[in-house]
Amino acid sequence: MTIDERGIERVVRLLRAEPGFERAELAGAPQPLSGGFWASMSVVRLAGVAPPADKLVLRLMPDPALAVKEIAIQREIVRQGFPAPTIRLSGSTDAGLGSAFMLMDLAPGAPVLAGLDGIAAVRGLPALARRLAATLGQATAALHALDPAPLRHALAGPGVMAPSDPAGFLASLTAATDRLGDRSLSSAASWLAAHPPRPSRQVIAHGDLHPFNLLVDQRSWTLLDWTSALIADPAYDLAFTTLMLRHPPLTAPGWLRPPIAAAGAALARQFRRAYRRHGGTISDQRALDWYTSLHALRILIELRDWRQSAASPDHATHPWIAAGPVAAAVLSQTTRTAVAPLT
Repeated sequence: MTIDERGIERVVRLLRAEPGFERAELAGAPQPLSGGFWASMSVVRLAGVAPPADKLVLRLMPDPALAVKEIAIQREIVRQGFPAPTIRLSGSTDAGLGSAFMLMDLAPGAPVLAGLDGIAAVRGLPALARRLAATLGQATAALHALDPAPLRHALAGPGVMAPSDPAGFLASLTAATDRLGDRSLSSAASWLAAHPPRPSRQVIAHGDLHPFNLLVDQRSWTLLDWTSALIADPAYDLAFTTLMLRHPPLTAPGWLRPPIAAAGAALARQFRRAYRRHGGTISDQRALDWYTSLHALRILIELRDWRQSAASPDHATHPWIAAGPVAAAVLSQTTRTAVAPLT
């Protein structure tokens, strides 16, 4: 998505109605931020605003329904004191940017594993594992300790159309398999719908909690990207993060894959121990398997959607590309459906 200059100037004018931004002026063209795939992000520099609020992140979100849900979730978890960027302004497609948007604080720090791949990952993971696992475990436990009741009320309000619980999310995935015409994924989705896990504790869950959505510096950490967040069983997060850590989506030659897999498995175990140490409760294995399969279904649907869509942007560096074979194996084993990987 490109940023329309008139649109961003209009957004800055709207921002002046917010406390502390009365004299805000655009101090140059927005600078693109890398790392986003679904949404695009840019740093907006402002004059007439006291630091650090003179640098904000503009996040453009192509799906208005998902944007409304994401904004509601991020505002609520920040209200409860969770470390996520404060939203200074948000709006719909009517604001003039061509998509829904939010203007939020620029989070300090960087991903723990930024710049690691292949051999560097093997060498770097042992030294970083303790800090990474501890921070991921702490962040997940802190999120799950928040009160989901105010958020549930907000998501039940008018204008929130995107799924906000696992049943709604699975229904949206099932509809996507029908649209794609993929019988194996439709069968897997039907199996998941017919075999839900037992009702359990409900928490605010992120759904995409991996090392690159967690920025850390010497004093703090900040969790980003709330598009996939739901009110769900803690297993929704535990399954996803364990899957990503146990099977790191790294580019590496075949001979390096076993040591990377071993390091990933150790990291996943350390993450779950840290989660328990910070007060989290591990779900039963059946729930973890079910939610792991739900995420596998999500990964494969996106891969197939990209393959079929001529308008789809280049996702060559997206972690789902490397995760596709693992997702197919997981989904096939749980649902007893022959699911072929597609990358």
